[in-house]
Amino acid sequence: MTAGGAVAVTARAVDLPPMLEPFGDLALTVAVVLTVAVLAFTIPVWVASRRVVKVEAVAWADDVRGDPSATWAADRALRVLLASCEREHVVFPGLSRVVVGAERIDVDLVTPTVAPPAPWTTGRDGRRWSAPVELVQLEAVPARRPDELATVVALGSSPEGRVLVGLEALHGVLGVDGDRASRLAVARRVADQLATSPWCRSTAVLRVGVRDDEVAAGALLSLDDALDVVVTGASPGVLFLSEVPSASAWTALRSALERPENRWGVVLLARHEQVRWQLTARRDGTLTGDAVGELRWVDVALNGHEAVAVPAGLARPSADGAPASPPVPSVPVAPGTAPAGRRAQPSRGGAPQQGGPVPTR
Repeated sequence: MTAGGAVAVTARAVDLPPMLEPFGDLALTVAVVLTVAVLAFTIPVWVASRRVVKVEAVAWADDVRGDPSATWAADRALRVLLASCEREHVVFPGLSRVVVGAERIDVDLVTPTVAPPAPWTTGRDGRRWSAPVELVQLEAVPARRPDELATVVALGSSPEGRVLVGLEALHGVLGVDGDRASRLAVARRVADQLATSPWCRSTAVLRVGVRDDEVAAGALLSLDDALDVVVTGASPGVLFLSEVPSASAWTALRSALERPENRWGVVLLARHEQVRWQLTARRDGTLTGDAVGELRWVDVALNGHEAVAVPAGLARPSADGAPASPPVPSVPVAPGTAPAGRRAQPSRGGAPQQGGPVPTR
């Protein structure tokens, strides 16, 4: 077919007026080009207008400051819990987890107890006590904050409410794996609560392999020195480990934590098969694990802190960073300081340098 014949066929196909038949092919071409151009512009604009920009929580979470009402509600619930046990002469069975919701407070117990004090109720197995928030608010709140709560911290929120766990009550290691920035974000929130929560302010905090610019709380020690403190375990505290220690150190640590009288909790920022709970921190602000389901760690905002306690017997850092002598009783240590261990000579694994590897036992 000739070109003229093609134009004629096209013109007849679209029933163009006789006067426009010579321009039929050109008109259709221009129309197609304009249509494609309009679609090429409008479709991306429409898609962009409907797209939700997802910003990772680790990029902004630390800039959000906490709401004091969340801490106040948890503090009241915990004090009422222990005061009700004391009032009715019920031995407090220890808590592994607490969920403070808008309407109800649930307490998962270490030791099942089927006869809770008022206003708490329980099921047949006695593993969980529950009470309506309105009844808890009517209870008298004692001025004393019990020592049993010294390692209770919030890990995040769930649809049921704010979720707190007792690190000491685990009598084992809490493992947090996942992206390093997310793991450290969870660690900062735990350390921040140990410094600011009214029931934790005397709780000691130690770090092994976790730099000051990663978690600015507590004392940075060698693994040997930290193990000596945890093995003693007479007073409550929390130890942060940046990685899994040697086999001998791990065995000593687990044996110490499993003793009923030990008051320490350990947070391992890594994965290990022999931890009590293994959780995974994600950059989107969530924390997942079989023991807790899915929580939002991003909902636990930082409060900011001035000092965290250091166990008795550790040297107070001097102005230039060198250990002062003699050692003093438990004293606050300002964020960013790294007191030396109790030994005068470096430990078997060597004294850790800021940002250096974790010494092994």
